[in-house]
Amino acid sequence: MLPPSEAEVAALLRRAREAQSANRIDEALALARRATEVDPESADAWSYLGSTLVTRRLAFAEGLSALERALALAPDDPGVNYTLGWCYEFVAYRLEKHRPEPVEGQATRPYRDPLALYDLAAERLQHCIDLDPEPGLKEDAQDLLDSILNRR
Repeated sequence: MLPPSEAEVAALLRRAREAQSANRIDEALALARRATEVDPESADAWSYLGSTLVTRRLAFAEGLSALERALALAPDDPGVNYTLGWCYEFVAYRLEKHRPEPVEGQATRPYRDPLALYDLAAERLQHCIDLDPEPGLKEDAQDLLDSILNRR
């Protein structure tokens, strides 16, 4: 049996996933934020919040910050490493492909360097693989890592 806060976080995240599946993203994010308030040490809550912010709201800075918090809480969790690696790659690709047009006299650097994000993605994915997770996760991490390495 889970302690009360873990059980509440699990229930909130289950509801968040249901809301996300029904395309109620604001509700899913509110539930995930509530889960991080109930248990600020829940890597699962921070990971879900971060990945949803990155992929569903394109809130890259806030999403990666939440995912990096999850990693700080669970540095050897294969799922957290995979999710952060996948999101680093997602953000890097978006920043690389959707750079704003230069405006005379203004800098147009993205908020983070895409090439550095690809390197961080490769690092997280390799760590996930090194942790020897379940076969499906390991294969997905290897496939994504290979695609990043083949870019170079």
